[in-house]
Amino acid sequence: MARKFLAALVVPVLLLVAGPSYAARILVIGDSWGVAAGPALQAALIEHGSLHTVASIAVGGETAENLNTTAGLADITAALEENDDATLVHLSIGGNDFLGTWNSSFSSSEETQLVAGIVEDITAIVNHILAQRPDIRIYMSSYDFPRPLIIGTPEEVNLASKRFSDQARVLADEKGDVLTYGDFNGLTQVVYGFDGTQETSFDPAEAIAAGDPSLPDPKFPGPASAYADQIHLTPDAYLMLANRQYGEFYAAALGESIFQINAGLNDAWYNPATDGQGFFITVFPDIGKVSLAWFTYDTQLPGEDAQANLGDPGHRWLTALGDYVDDHAVLDVYNTYGGLFDASQQVTQDVYGTMVLEFTDCNTGTVEYDIPSIGAKGKVGIERVARDNITLCEALKVIPEQ
Repeated sequence: MARKFLAALVVPVLLLVAGPSYAARILVIGDSWGVAAGPALQAALIEHGSLHTVASIAVGGETAENLNTTAGLADITAALEENDDATLVHLSIGGNDFLGTWNSSFSSSEETQLVAGIVEDITAIVNHILAQRPDIRIYMSSYDFPRPLIIGTPEEVNLASKRFSDQARVLADEKGDVLTYGDFNGLTQVVYGFDGTQETSFDPAEAIAAGDPSLPDPKFPGPASAYADQIHLTPDAYLMLANRQYGEFYAAALGESIFQINAGLNDAWYNPATDGQGFFITVFPDIGKVSLAWFTYDTQLPGEDAQANLGDPGHRWLTALGDYVDDHAVLDVYNTYGGLFDASQQVTQDVYGTMVLEFTDCNTGTVEYDIPSIGAKGKVGIERVARDNITLCEALKVIPEQ
């Protein structure tokens, strides 16, 4: 049974080499998530203006056990020799070993023994890489809560996966600076939320907005909108993960700076393609939050008989608030209604959806919105209405320590 299940998790082995114009700085080694990491990391580098490239190679099988063999380690040696300009290894390994064997009937001692064996294989792989290239740094990325699997409930699988992740983090701590572990368990829940559609009995029946502080929740699987199947993300979700990996590790490891949101962004912003509507953005550095007001219109033109005493009947304005980290902020979107012009009338605020605000530099950003009440999702490129505050923004940018 375990072998059949493992076979279902593995995708065909691919050899992907991106960006022939520049030497590859990142060598990706591992399983099917590693294969997907190659193009996703390359896209993230391009988005952030990096000239570095990625070589993505699945070598020696897609389990740590298969990779920790004479043949598997020889493949790693060959990959390191063929990519002698690589200074970083992105390692994605161990997930198939764990989910291909573990099930909810495992006792605590059986799980401990399984995890110890996987960590032993990963340790041997890490040691082999460092023996060939002592100067190289290794980044090992975790997996995420999967869609419901046949080996247990989401809560059972997710908590067991977190226990496996904890041991991987211990290994990274023991290795020091040469090995960094990125823990992304539950990330897709936080970023995508849930739309309230029960595609399985384990999905929440009510919508949970992205960024809700109750997420991640191990009782729930990964959101269906982020997964192509039970175990693999969609290309958009892999890109989201790669951008998070870039911000948390690769920007500094490659000697690049990642843009930092600052009060110099406080301004009016718009998309030239939809002139006549736009955004007011305010950054509050002391509390780490961003406030946004979106001046826009309804999804349909009002009828000819529609009237308004002030303004156009089709005018709509939405507000959003949320925390920011580095170059991005995750915001709750609110619709406010029931008020009267310049009056103390009681108003009502409803959460309408979520928004991810991301800046590339002091004059360029994107607003990615998800408003389930009208079934609207999209991504808007924005720039300043006026460029007066760019100098202030540049002065306030914080460059991460190298």
